[in-house]
Amino acid sequence: MPTHSYLIRRNELRTYFDRTAVEAWARLTSDAPVGRIRRTVRAGRDQMRDTLLGWLPEDLDGHSVLDAGCGTGALSVACSRRGAAVTAIDLSPTLVDLARERAGELETTPGNIAFGVGDMLVA
Repeated sequence: MPTHSYLIRRNELRTYFDRTAVEAWARLTSDAPVGRIRRTVRAGRDQMRDTLLGWLPEDLDGHSVLDAGCGTGALSVACSRRGAAVTAIDLSPTLVDLARERAGELETTPGNIAFGVGDMLVA
């Protein structure tokens, strides 16, 4: 059972990502032009995703991947394209909706990604 302080913090994070920051994250994780600082953040996120993907085999057919904190779904899409069955979860319903939308736009196999809203302790 999660503690009271955990639930409070989780709700703060959900509110931040679902209401306050969703437009900034949507822009940051798109091809839209961004300022110098956000370009640095974007490059760091791309590098982190590339590092994670570098640890995985190119062929993920028959494997399952959990993308906890999937955000806008870039890692989920990359793993799906390699053949993995992906479970993509985030606290923010708005970001999960955006991830689902982008996965469809990027011609990934939508059936290979199961999107959900939740966290690791409470669904």
